[in-house]
Amino acid sequence: MGINLENLTCLITGCDEGTGKQLALGFRERGAHVAAGCLNASEADISDPEILKLQMDVTNGDQIATAVQQVIETFGKIDVLINNAGIYPRLPVENMTYSEWRRIHEINLDGAFRCAEAVIPHFIQQKSGNIINVGSICLRMGSASLTHYNSSKGGLVGMTRGLARDLGKYGIRSNCIHLGAVQTEGEARVFPDKQAVLDEVNKLQSIKGRITPKSVEPVFAFLASGESSDITGQCITADRGWTHD
Repeated sequence: MGINLENLTCLITGCDEGTGKQLALGFRERGAHVAAGCLNASEADISDPEILKLQMDVTNGDQIATAVQQVIETFGKIDVLINNAGIYPRLPVENMTYSEWRRIHEINLDGAFRCAEAVIPHFIQQKSGNIINVGSICLRMGSASLTHYNSSKGGLVGMTRGLARDLGKYGIRSNCIHLGAVQTEGEARVFPDKQAVLDEVNKLQSIKGRITPKSVEPVFAFLASGESSDITGQCITADRGWTHD
């Protein structure tokens, strides 16, 4: 597997399917203790029995606090938090209500902060910690019908950099990974024509073909590992060359 995550305890949100689920499985294969936060833990199809599945709606402070406590009680510590939970309903801004705007921010941005808030005291106590936020290239492109989503991911970049600056003195790192068009179940529900999606991304990406949860998992593993100990406050892009700035 290359990158070794043995002796690390990783809490990952949004593990019901897609990228989050693959991160949980991949990190476990690399030797990490993994806690998989799921919106519907009882229905999440995570086959590895050694992965701790947790009920974790990131808009629910009580569930977050309970999940963090369960991880510490089970594994004795938390080393890495990956804020992966997020939604991206497409809606033209002229048809968007404030409540729809707020809902996206409540999950994508506020949820990430609330999870970070819950683990930071533990990180400070152990004088180490690692927060990895999941961003998106949509922010940089100003993607149509995603004004609320773009804004939430922009806020996540600011949060990433602020956390890195404030928490570095405690040995805590914070970084963000901007993902391109990842082939997931969620994408298929929005864009069921797989060939049309492939044709479109091939026109835009420098490297042809689809990004998959499995292909980006090593990027997360690198940032989670001690191999990236000098990296904090940064945004890394994994999009097969769709964007270049």
